[in-house]
Amino acid sequence: MKIDPCTEYGLSLAIQDFVPVLLAGAGAIALANACGRRHPSLRVPALVGAALVTTGGLSKAVWKTLVAAEPCRNIEILEQILFPCLAFGFALLAWAVVSLRKDQVVSPVPYAVVPVLGVASALYAGAMGPLLGVAALGAVWMGLNLAGHARALGMPAIAGLFIAYLLGTLILPPLAARPDQSERLQWIEQGTNSLVQLCFLIGVVAILRHSRTADPLDSSPQPAGVHS
Repeated sequence: MKIDPCTEYGLSLAIQDFVPVLLAGAGAIALANACGRRHPSLRVPALVGAALVTTGGLSKAVWKTLVAAEPCRNIEILEQILFPCLAFGFALLAWAVVSLRKDQVVSPVPYAVVPVLGVASALYAGAMGPLLGVAALGAVWMGLNLAGHARALGMPAIAGLFIAYLLGTLILPPLAARPDQSERLQWIEQGTNSLVQLCFLIGVVAILRHSRTADPLDSSPQPAGVHS
């Protein structure tokens, strides 16, 4: 049975959805800066990835707010934008993180091909499921590599935060797909998502701070004849 979105969300629940989106967006921007410090050529692609992830999340949160408000306005394109934005955004971020972990810019080809295949599959199937799968794959791959990078930096507690982010990324989609979405369950899902994205943000900020400590940008003038 098709669910009427105008009766699915309470307004306070819809507004709370902005919290994990903003946490994830802030974390993605910090991650792009961390990757760009080590490999400047990655900064712009990673920032584009961060912008896509944030745009997709904000679009879905705005859609929720509009359908929860009175009168209900169901602008479906706002909901559907989420899936391609996440698929391509997480692909770019995963590419940047893998390059950061390996300390060299890896080939972007697989990270470009997978979301394109997701779009083709979604068009063929007439459903967004393939794009959601591609987005989940990108987020999981990014989380795994962030955890590995944190361990390599000697930051096991931060690696634990990324493991928590990874587990949340795997657990939340099946919960959200359940047909019996009571308001209580949705509050639990969104509260959990906020905690998961907070783990991501704290972890990425720690890595960014570590990069600044390990490789500070010294803009002071160098004495004549001395080169860094």
